[in-house]
Amino acid sequence: MYKHLTPALFGASLAISVMQILPDRAIADTPIDPTIPTAPIGESRSELARQRIVTIETRSGQGSGTIVRHVANTYTILTAAHVVNNLRNAPFSITTPDRQQYIVNPSDVKIAPNSIDLATITFQSDRDYAVAELGDSHTLARGQRVFIAGFQGKMLKFFPGTVVASSHQAQAQGYGVVFSSVDVLPGMSGGGLFTDKGSLIGINGKSIGTMTGYVNQSDSRSSPSPQPTHRIKAVSGLAIPIDTFTQIASQLSLDIAPTAPIPVSATLTADDLFITAQEKSEKGDYPGAIADYNRALAIDPKFLEIYFRRGIARSLTKDWSGAEADYTQAIAIDPEHPEVYLHRGSIRNIQSNWQGAKVDFNTAIYLNPNAAAAYIGRGFALCELQDCQRGLKDYDRAIALDPNSAEAYQRRAHAYHRLGNNRTAIANYVVAAELYQKQGKDIDYLNTVAKIKQLVKS
Repeated sequence: MYKHLTPALFGASLAISVMQILPDRAIADTPIDPTIPTAPIGESRSELARQRIVTIETRSGQGSGTIVRHVANTYTILTAAHVVNNLRNAPFSITTPDRQQYIVNPSDVKIAPNSIDLATITFQSDRDYAVAELGDSHTLARGQRVFIAGFQGKMLKFFPGTVVASSHQAQAQGYGVVFSSVDVLPGMSGGGLFTDKGSLIGINGKSIGTMTGYVNQSDSRSSPSPQPTHRIKAVSGLAIPIDTFTQIASQLSLDIAPTAPIPVSATLTADDLFITAQEKSEKGDYPGAIADYNRALAIDPKFLEIYFRRGIARSLTKDWSGAEADYTQAIAIDPEHPEVYLHRGSIRNIQSNWQGAKVDFNTAIYLNPNAAAAYIGRGFALCELQDCQRGLKDYDRAIALDPNSAEAYQRRAHAYHRLGNNRTAIANYVVAAELYQKQGKDIDYLNTVAKIKQLVKS
């Protein structure tokens, strides 16, 4: 990591004046809670999950688990295998909903066969803990409402979501369910995927998608004028269907009746191909992902999420027109999908269609007024339309929504520079550089420092 910005970098008097321009809160490491639900979650469902989810603490980190069985004084927890795969023969702890901590030995852990990312943990207690009701994941359907629960630190997180795809084919590590707009945060792995009525129908294990970063029209980031960018943050959660667990329960020494297996067809469904495309995209095989998306759309031409995800894959290969066409098709299917407008607006910024981008960001903000990225994108378009004063208001709003957005500070700095206010521009660049540094984005940090030095000399 690089050293913090100091008076030695800019000169003592300049550094002091820069820090006087912006209040201390601007560079504070303000935590943002990304789990604010987009739809209310009933208290009964929250409490239902709260009584069944445990925290798992090992030498390798934290995970979550769901209580699925109780016989005499023995409880069984179901979790993701990767949470407990690296115990190194060391005991670990679980914390139950009543904040009781239990020490567990590695001998009480059983890992699922065939590389399925599931494991069970048993512990002994004479206390009364609630047990999750196992649902039937065979009945999962695209568009079905679900909610996700798991711990991040000491806080139990809840996310509402919908099922995007459900596959009955053998998928990598058993991950056969994709649910939308959910980032399975560190610590939530092994938590539960529940139906709207509270039945456990899956175990969360990972997120898939490009969670950070952006792609530029140009590969150069050293230009004094920032290039329009397309931020790639569309994330899906993945879960292992609970029926996968019940089918192998006997191999984990559990007496749980398996659900009837669904006959596996040799013909792949659109959902199957969507999941394989997502896996390929995660590995950076965007052409392979696009090919699978194409095959899926041949089966189901109205699969909205595929147009959205294929648009992302195309943008990552810098096929701007193809990406824009996909986002447009997705909007035709569902005109109330704010993420699609956000992505199409970004693509239009890249193609210098500032007016079209502004319209898209207007719609994204109308549909989701708390989307900081939409204000950043619209601010950029407004500035290119020679209206940097209105652009500054958008950047201010973006920062109010996300004080840790280095990009918002960087773009606000550029707007101030275009308006001839270099002193305030430098102050914003300083904050952006500090944030990039804290976030480990070394290239962005160095490029921002270069901009600061350039303005200092001018």
